[in-house]
Amino acid sequence: MTLTFKKNYYLEKLSRLMGTDFSAKSPTLSYLYPDMLARLWLLISVLSTPYILWLLFKLKKFSWLISFSVFVLLPFVLGYFVLVGELMNIVLPSLALLNLAIFLFLLKHSYPDWRDPVFKNTPGSDFK
Repeated sequence: MTLTFKKNYYLEKLSRLMGTDFSAKSPTLSYLYPDMLARLWLLISVLSTPYILWLLFKLKKFSWLISFSVFVLLPFVLGYFVLVGELMNIVLPSLALLNLAIFLFLLKHSYPDWRDPVFKNTPGSDFK
């Protein structure tokens, strides 16, 4: 019996987006225009984050969406609207950016496992 799997369109898009590597172009620009490079990375993250969240919604990975809202959005909202003070205005947005980097790192290293079929550990399965 031969099993064929239909490609998941949204998982392929997420794979292409998370597999993009811009690090080869950054060192030259970082010496010449460090402020421009920081703004460019911020713009890329602002544009790509809603798209990543939409792909996670289409893939029905609601636990990832909840973890994003708790670990990234909540510190940002607390720092921007609720907690006031010079130290809180610096610490909480920085914490939100750090949490976003950790979130994307964990997402990058966990989405390849989503392609595996559910029954691969079933006794008698011929999946390799």
